[in-house]
Amino acid sequence: MQGGTWEKLGGQPNWGSFDFVMTDPTRSNSGQVTLSLWADSKSGSQGVNNPEFSNLVETIKRSVYQPPRSTDILLQEFISRGPNDADVATVYESIALNRWEQSRTTQGKPYQIYYLNPTVETVSTAAIVQREVSSAMAKAGAEFIDFLTQPEQQQVFVQYGFRPVNPRVQLESVPNSPWSQNIPGAQVDPKITALPAPEQSEIGEIQRLWQRTQGF
Repeated sequence: MQGGTWEKLGGQPNWGSFDFVMTDPTRSNSGQVTLSLWADSKSGSQGVNNPEFSNLVETIKRSVYQPPRSTDILLQEFISRGPNDADVATVYESIALNRWEQSRTTQGKPYQIYYLNPTVETVSTAAIVQREVSSAMAKAGAEFIDFLTQPEQQQVFVQYGFRPVNPRVQLESVPNSPWSQNIPGAQVDPKITALPAPEQSEIGEIQRLWQRTQGF
């Protein structure tokens, strides 16, 4: 991003500019996670409080033009723009797998998936509230959660690129599983380290830093 062009990175002159895209960290979790991982990589234990990270955020914000508000919108734009306007994007694995066929159809060549190491695993959770909820409603909620975690329903999640919470569901054995379609770079068991999600205080600081930093 500091070099600005692929030629300065060792690429061909006709490759043009190097274009990185991510979501707006003030509105999107994936943008927040991206910057959190960058802070850990750049600043170590100091994280977002390191002056080096402030300089990095300034470079990123000057390079990322009008970041989208959601990850799925980002990837749709990434696919439609093609290599002329977008080279690298940080998105959720599920969205990258689910949108892969669209990239192959639209661009004639699918994108390559890379796993960040370390990364952050986002786990969907469910809970039944205790206030102002009748026992019948609480029971219905428990039954719905149980329904979602059964193999039949978990297979549907897998078909859309999500990893199952039910250990009886195997990624490659599910019909139409993206992990069985030879998607470039997709891995059933990537050898990477999964970090806990960033604390709310860190997210707040990332958002404040992004808002204070001057972009275009």
